[in-house]
Amino acid sequence: MAYSLLTVLEKNNRDFESFSEEVIFKFSLVLLVLDGSTGWGLDIFMRIICALMLAFGSFSKNKILWLLISLLLLFFNSLQFYIIDNHKVLFVYWVLLITFYLWTDKDLYYLKSNSKILIGLVMLFAVTQKIINGFGSPGFLHGRFLFDSRFMLVTHFIIDTPYEVLANNTNSISILKLIPRDHSFVSLTSTPFMGRILYAFQLFGLVFEGLVAAFFLFSKKKSNAKDILLLIFCIGTYFIFPVIGFSSILLILGIAQSSKEMRKYYIITFILIQFIKVPWQQIIFYLNNSL
Repeated sequence: MAYSLLTVLEKNNRDFESFSEEVIFKFSLVLLVLDGSTGWGLDIFMRIICALMLAFGSFSKNKILWLLISLLLLFFNSLQFYIIDNHKVLFVYWVLLITFYLWTDKDLYYLKSNSKILIGLVMLFAVTQKIINGFGSPGFLHGRFLFDSRFMLVTHFIIDTPYEVLANNTNSISILKLIPRDHSFVSLTSTPFMGRILYAFQLFGLVFEGLVAAFFLFSKKKSNAKDILLLIFCIGTYFIFPVIGFSSILLILGIAQSSKEMRKYYIITFILIQFIKVPWQQIIFYLNNSL
């Protein structure tokens, strides 16, 4: 039985037609291993099967296995569609594109053009959603930077507030959420300077995100400008806002549509982005208090 199944799978293996195609498939498998699905049951299966596809390179472009991955992602993620992270939905689209590419024998331009469109649409939808939700109004980020533990290091450098004060802000907000009372409030330590600099950051980020969307959706020339803008956006945004899943899928889409010249910069950035998981705040806090 197992031997027959292996034989069927081997018959559906495909050789890579170019190094570009191999990079696209293998980096997509890497992301599936790292952060491909939702729920521990599917996670375990996904990591095992994708790790094996990477280990045995002849299966990396297997039509049956990619179809199976697509169906499983569609089924399990659709069960939690309203609560899963946005980047997981985006990654499902990308895996479906790869599967469709394999089963219709399209050329590599299909993946390149669609990844470019996906990046543009994602950035456009992000800008639209932020405008609707009032991201352009002052104070949208201000409170978040005062009590969200992910931004303590940045806040400390902006207003030179001791870590102990910021930690107390975080604890106070946590207590307020656990024991909500009418007319209850928490006073957070801040400065007018911080409010101004974060508002400027909001507006700049909104304009820059819109610029990236415009370049990817409407730029017809084979220019590296769009790639440079996306790389700057990923480095400048996700080292402050440590959302590793979304940044990783954006960079893989960038790899898929980029020229040979720009591909290496996407790969380097993909590697660097993984370091946002390092607890820099705890390390710096420890060093400051131990030296």
